[in-house]
Amino acid sequence: MPPQQLPLAVQLPDDELFSTFLEGNNATLLSWLKALPEAKPPLKRNQQLTWLSGASGVGKSHLMHSVIASVGPQQRIAYLPLKELVEVDAEAVLNGIDQADLICLDDIDTVTLKQDWCFELFSLINRVTDNESTRLIMTAKQSAAQTEVVLPDLQSRFQWATGFQVHPLNDDEKNNALILRAQWRGLELPADVAAFMTQRLGRSMRDLMKALNELDQASITYQRRLTIPFVKQVLEI
Repeated sequence: MPPQQLPLAVQLPDDELFSTFLEGNNATLLSWLKALPEAKPPLKRNQQLTWLSGASGVGKSHLMHSVIASVGPQQRIAYLPLKELVEVDAEAVLNGIDQADLICLDDIDTVTLKQDWCFELFSLINRVTDNESTRLIMTAKQSAAQTEVVLPDLQSRFQWATGFQVHPLNDDEKNNALILRAQWRGLELPADVAAFMTQRLGRSMRDLMKALNELDQASITYQRRLTIPFVKQVLEI
């Protein structure tokens, strides 16, 4: 497997980095993830396996992408967005990826009710823990113990992982997260505009960041600053 491999030519967002993730109540989790690429083998299995849980839109994928962006250029990476691969042959997808230094399985709970995927994931985790060097990060909506799995032995393997719940941001933190991401883009987002977006567009960070991307493009196209009237016009709210 060549360095920095991303199966299926997945293009990760270039703005989902540790520096653009507002910490909130996730300080312990961030410390763990930032240290993960530097851990030296042989690793204990609780060092090799990490489980991130939380509702849709809290930033699980952002954190996974941040880890990928932080690893050295010589480390081999395998990233799989599993909700897009549910109908793909599990053995073909997972075969050999245990040779990577870092494996990221996003939305693993989308395949845990499929027996073929469960058997292959069980085998993968056994291979990973046997080699004592690969790091495997998994994300799901629920904790490892609460995730529905058709293979009980696989659920027991999931529970080997060091588990973290990704805590959602409060409204003030969401405003600050929007401002932080805008700054990364070289875009000035006034605090009152950020607050207006949070109040009017819902609380999902995924939806808020999607709206920010749209505003970024509109700001460039029309050479306009981000004001509440302009946001209303572009987003039709």
